Amino acid sequence: MAVGFFTQGIDYTLPHPPISQRIVLLLCKVIKRAWQLLEENPPSGFLLQSADEDTITQVLVEIIENRLRKNGDVDGFNCALFGKVSREPKITNVDKKHPDKMPDIFFDLKRDQLPIFSDQDGLFVECKPVDGKHPILSCYCKKGLLRFVNGDYAWAMQNALMVGYVKHPYSFVKLASVLDDGKKSAALKTTNHSAVDEYAIYRSTHKREFEWPESCGQACPITVSHLWLSL
Repeated sequence: MAVGFFTQGIDYTLPHPPISQRIVLLLCKVIKRAWQLLEENPPSGFLLQSADEDTITQVLVEIIENRLRKNGDVDGFNCALFGKVSREPKITNVDKKHPDKMPDIFFDLKRDQLPIFSDQDGLFVECKPVDGKHPILSCYCKKGLLRFVNGDYAWAMQNALMVGYVKHPYSFVKLASVLDDGKKSAALKTTNHSAVDEYAIYRSTHKREFEWPESCGQACPITVSHLWLSL
């Protein structure tokens, strides 16, 4: 049986305050910069075209945490403003029946001054390959995006991020067609979705049907940004 949340003496609100679009776009820029560095100067023995999802994510996080957060290469992203960037931290789902959920990347936003569950506050990122062997619906959506909708990841948050490792010819047009198919993607409960052309990012908003803990009511929708990195 799952153990409830310890809330005695804790000042918190649900949902947590939204992550500003400026911060989401900044962290997308950080990931894109890490991708550029990985393409230009990969570690010895690493081949981006043939590496699996876990290996790519591992190296990206190493670049982001050990280099970009430390040296300020991306303006606005540094140790003073952001906490440690981690890969696959263990975090509980919304009803605590699954205490070992592991999002691919977690950005600590250093928002401890806000009335939040600090262990559940940050930008949660899920990474998935998108290619002929990894279809958008069955892999990217049902094994990735759905986790933000069903309360596995980012259940206290209003924003999250999906990252696709994409091979030609897949594009956001294909993602849009999947999200528009109510029969195939009914569980994703999309309310709207659209491209943010200026930043080469897609954005979708999804209803969530679960209840927040401690009788805090129905969960609000979540807006997920989609950043696709080309292989």
